[in-house]
Amino acid sequence: MAKGLKTRKSSPSRFKIQDSVLGYATILPAMLVLIGFFGYPLFYEVYASFTNSTVGQPGEWVGLANYSYLVNDPAFTAAAFNTVVYVTAAQTGKFALGLAVALLLQQKMIGRNLWRSVVLLPYALPGFVAFMVWRLIYNPDVGALNIFLNQIGVLDQPIAFLSNSTWAMPGVVLATIWKGFPFWTIMFLAALQAIPKELYEAAASDGANAYQRFKHVSFPGIRPVILIVFMLSTISTMNSFEAVWLTTGGGPGNASIIVPIYAYKSLVNFQIGQAGAAALLLLPVILIFVLFILRRLKKA
Repeated sequence: MAKGLKTRKSSPSRFKIQDSVLGYATILPAMLVLIGFFGYPLFYEVYASFTNSTVGQPGEWVGLANYSYLVNDPAFTAAAFNTVVYVTAAQTGKFALGLAVALLLQQKMIGRNLWRSVVLLPYALPGFVAFMVWRLIYNPDVGALNIFLNQIGVLDQPIAFLSNSTWAMPGVVLATIWKGFPFWTIMFLAALQAIPKELYEAAASDGANAYQRFKHVSFPGIRPVILIVFMLSTISTMNSFEAVWLTTGGGPGNASIIVPIYAYKSLVNFQIGQAGAAALLLLPVILIFVLFILRRLKKA
């Protein structure tokens, strides 16, 4: 009897081990694919950043020479500074516009569902199309922006916005905000609709005005979504390429160059090691940022 009881007790444990082995065996092919597609390129980039590798040449180990070059390169310094300015300005604009539009679309209005669909159009457009349209808008000869500013008396002479060192970066930021804010809007709108209406009714019955209802009901309810969207969008914007490349190409000079553009130009010049080092310098910043957001999420 005791022997049979012992056998029955050990069987569940054996089944658990078998299930674990089967589970790992099931996900093993997917893990190998991920390692092959993502792990190998990343490890190769890390290795290449410590070599003077060029296209067609394996290169030799040079240690931190590429990183030392980048730190002392004025073009990379400008790219790093511009990246901070670009990401900060674009994220601020996306957040403000996305939240404002979400709050507006939450209200009862005629054709609300139609307006919600229209708001998504910029985000749905292919990046190439969207930024080429903005390049046309900024055109000094036939661009809609110059024509409009001239008609209302702001400008006497057209401005080549994307060729002007003062206006190139603001022009790219504006185009980036227009392209990206619908993502923030739809996420905020979904979060707002998930907040129980009873909370708003209770706040209104206590005499809270619209601002107080937003501060004490809406904002706490969408705070986790704000953090998640902010994290995802910031990583995407920090690694943005097409917005700058299709509008200014990083110019004029280094006025609108950002780190991904700098890395691409190094790659075009066949400097694989230098391009890898430039791209990897963003990685610690992104990791610290992600860890910070994740810690904030735990407190949300």
